[in-house]
Amino acid sequence: MNWLRGCLLAGVAGICLVNAACALDPARAVSQYVHDKWGASRGFLGGTVYAICQSDDGYLWIGTERGLVRFDGFAFTLIQRPLPDSPPIGAVRGLVSDAEGNLWIRLDGPHLLRYRQGKFEDAAVRNGLEGGAFTAMSIDGEGHLLLWGIESRTVRYRNGKFQSLETSEDMDGIAISVAETRDHKIWLGTRDLGLFRIEQGSLSKVSNRFGDRSINALLPTNNGGLWIGTDAGIEFWDGNALVDKGLPSFLNHLQILALTKDSEGSVWIGTNHGLFRLTPDGAISPDRDSDGEVTTIYQDRDGDIWFGGLRAIENLRDGTFTTYSTAQGLPSESNGPVYVDPEGRTWFAPLSGGLYWLKDGHVGHITSTGLDSDVVYSISGGGGEVWIGRQHGGLTVLTKNADSFAVQTYTQADGLAQNSVYSVHRNRDGTVWAGTVSAGVSRLRGGKFTNYSTANGLASNSVNSIVEGHDGTMWLATPSGLASFAGERWTNHSASNGLPSSDVRSIFEDKKQVLWIATSGGPAYLLSGHIAVPRALPESLREEIFGIAEDKRGFLWLATSDHVLEVDRDRLLTGTLDSSNVQSYGTADGLQSVEGVRRERSVITDPSGRVWISLSRGLAVADPELILRTSAPATVRIESISAGGIQVNLNDSLKFSPGSQSIDFNYASTSLSTPEVGRFRYKLDGYDQDWSHVVTSRQAIYSHLSPGSYRLHIVASSREGLWNGPETTIPFVIEPAFWQTRWFRALCAALCALLLVALYRLRMYHLTRQLNLRFQERLAERTRIAQELHDTLLQGFVSASMQLDVAEDQLPDDSPAKPLLRRVLQLMGRVTEEGRNALRGLRTADTDSRDLELAFSRIWQELAIDEKISYRVIVHSVRRPLRPAIRDEVYRIGREAVANAFLHAQANTVEVELEYASRYLRIMVRDDGCGIDPHVLETGRKGHWGLPGMRERSERIGANLRLRSRIGAGTEVELTIPSAIAFESQSPRPVSQWFTWFNREKFEPQSGERKRERK
Repeated sequence: MNWLRGCLLAGVAGICLVNAACALDPARAVSQYVHDKWGASRGFLGGTVYAICQSDDGYLWIGTERGLVRFDGFAFTLIQRPLPDSPPIGAVRGLVSDAEGNLWIRLDGPHLLRYRQGKFEDAAVRNGLEGGAFTAMSIDGEGHLLLWGIESRTVRYRNGKFQSLETSEDMDGIAISVAETRDHKIWLGTRDLGLFRIEQGSLSKVSNRFGDRSINALLPTNNGGLWIGTDAGIEFWDGNALVDKGLPSFLNHLQILALTKDSEGSVWIGTNHGLFRLTPDGAISPDRDSDGEVTTIYQDRDGDIWFGGLRAIENLRDGTFTTYSTAQGLPSESNGPVYVDPEGRTWFAPLSGGLYWLKDGHVGHITSTGLDSDVVYSISGGGGEVWIGRQHGGLTVLTKNADSFAVQTYTQADGLAQNSVYSVHRNRDGTVWAGTVSAGVSRLRGGKFTNYSTANGLASNSVNSIVEGHDGTMWLATPSGLASFAGERWTNHSASNGLPSSDVRSIFEDKKQVLWIATSGGPAYLLSGHIAVPRALPESLREEIFGIAEDKRGFLWLATSDHVLEVDRDRLLTGTLDSSNVQSYGTADGLQSVEGVRRERSVITDPSGRVWISLSRGLAVADPELILRTSAPATVRIESISAGGIQVNLNDSLKFSPGSQSIDFNYASTSLSTPEVGRFRYKLDGYDQDWSHVVTSRQAIYSHLSPGSYRLHIVASSREGLWNGPETTIPFVIEPAFWQTRWFRALCAALCALLLVALYRLRMYHLTRQLNLRFQERLAERTRIAQELHDTLLQGFVSASMQLDVAEDQLPDDSPAKPLLRRVLQLMGRVTEEGRNALRGLRTADTDSRDLELAFSRIWQELAIDEKISYRVIVHSVRRPLRPAIRDEVYRIGREAVANAFLHAQANTVEVELEYASRYLRIMVRDDGCGIDPHVLETGRKGHWGLPGMRERSERIGANLRLRSRIGAGTEVELTIPSAIAFESQSPRPVSQWFTWFNREKFEPQSGERKRERK
């Protein structure tokens, strides 16, 4: 699949639609465009250029005598064998990009290549067009390919196939140019037979006026006309006839080799003596930097003009700045102060002297009162006045009077402090301040001067700059600090007040009432009465600042000793400024130099929002709002992707093998003319939390990514620094290794579970074995004790009783000792019976020791219980064989519970439940008696060991004993023993063995619950 390349091309196509309105500014002179040239010294090795075109993926393709050249903005790549296993293609004569995303490549002879989605194919062979040679190619009104061949004649490529345009007549000549006008007529320009037209299937010659002239280029116009470029000038067909457009006669002596039209309607003409531009209003101007043959012209999607000739390829584009210099009529390259009046007239003063103005491309000169021979230091104005600070002539004011200016000059004779005025400022109320070179400052109000100097509190008698604050406070920059004048009082600020240096060169107050202070030690600002120094300044802002201005967006524009900068004012104030918030402009942006001039108001903003900057070479102007509106968005083109150093095919879905150490994404901006100023940001979904920092590198590398699906987003800035382009998105997948798959993890989890079960069984086996050993030892010890008691103490009691019985029989009936002996015999009988009962508790004599329910059913007989008490034993499920030691302990715990119910509970009903479950053995003893006091239930009764004994026995065998009772509501005693402890082990079948394991595993939560209850 070509899914990735298709997504990228769709993004580029979307940008192309946005850029359709971009074009070179026709208001600029051709010399004011930025002109770049690539020859052999800059890597172009293609030879003579025949054609230029841009494909949908953003590459610029150049057809040359040596073959096909691809330009990505940085490097030229010569492609001589685009088809594998084919000979070199030779010269490329034509290039056309159609509306379907195809790039058509016309070669010598019957060869036609098509480039689409990164692949080349032989379109002539594929579509059966091998016969004859192709000599002309262009695009029709709908963006489809028009092709003329000697054998195939005129064909059109539409909807994936070629369609022949049949004519009733054949043309004997060879067409070298072809075009379609708005009326759907096809025009053919021949080498020596003139101009032909195909209309409704009929071929006809248009005019005999062309004679045998070669018609090299045809250009349809929007109004249905046709420009015709010949070996002897240019002609225009208005739809009915050839008409005279009043073009300069010198064009008739030029060979017209190429024609194209930009989006603003200007016609670009390539001749054997350079490039010319014909604007919609009929003005024609040459590109003075090109004087050789211009064989092809092309407008790219950014609106730039590309053209080529014998040995190079060149480019014309709009810069951010329009620079005026001697080529536009300025008297000098170097200029000083600038001022723009409300009528749009730009006043400027060359450093060499004189006062000039510029409006609508026309330059005017003021010569009154010696201004043409004096140096102007400063210009200010307002209220229809222009105030001039002069080097020698004092202070001059110009007032508009119809088509001229009235001039008045003030000098020391009029009260001015000094005739050398370095800084002048007109206040909003009409007051004028004139700062002198060495005599302080003069205030002109109501026709009267008031002078201030160090004697009056001014920091210095040299004044570099003057600004009126928002509250009417006057601020003056001096070599000894910043001075303020308010309420007829002077206040001075120096390095001791927080300034980086006391040498203040320039000051400026922005719309947010922040006073910016440029010192020799760096910038500072005054806000709310406090002076602060911006933090983390880039190196370019540490230079000497000559001028500051603010545009309508709130950005600051600065001219330094070596930079022209646009700065984000808010970030500068907050100390978060970095390199991405500072835009540096240079010659690639339309400037002829980047060195500012040391004059007040060398950087200003005019009423329309344009920024004017005086430089050592030229007077430059930029319109920030126009830049925002017309900046061509840049998209990102993916050049290549590699994993572990191995390049992958962009036409396939991106799936990377497990363990890929690193994945490299190489990309570039589709802006061809200034790719070096491109900035990029990227973000990988599923890995990055946010966008990366702004970078200039054209590579993103990700290492050791975990298996999963990812999506890489890349966005590029335009050449004006705007992030107005779309994101390029690259989805890809890191495949898991076998040990990272779900089935492998599930298998590991199952093995771990089985291991836990096995460890649990092993642990229970050891516990059971230890309990059995302990129970056997205890049972043997109790049997021994029972035997000893029977053979010694009990037999002794019986013997003594027999002796006393004999003695009682020998006494006469009236003997006073006889009743006493009878009572002793009765007491010994009771003790003997109690001893026998105790022995029964120590040694169970039941022959079926495993029949627990039978043993419980006989307890009432052993205890000789009142028959009025209802007693029953209930058995749930099928009996299972018990371990002997466990059975013995369970019986004694249950016997104690039953005995307590019979003897102490005063119950009417006593029940014993036995449940042989798969996971446990449960014995429940309940009665409906009087209940047990909660304190006794918790701690037992002093001197009685029944309840504590039951608890101790249950703990010893790993059972859970629960006692529940309420006064007057009976008592329940529940004993639960895990099956692994209670029942004897069997040898189940393999399948049932597995189920037994899982069933025992399920008992663990209950075991955990039992442990919590015991706590």
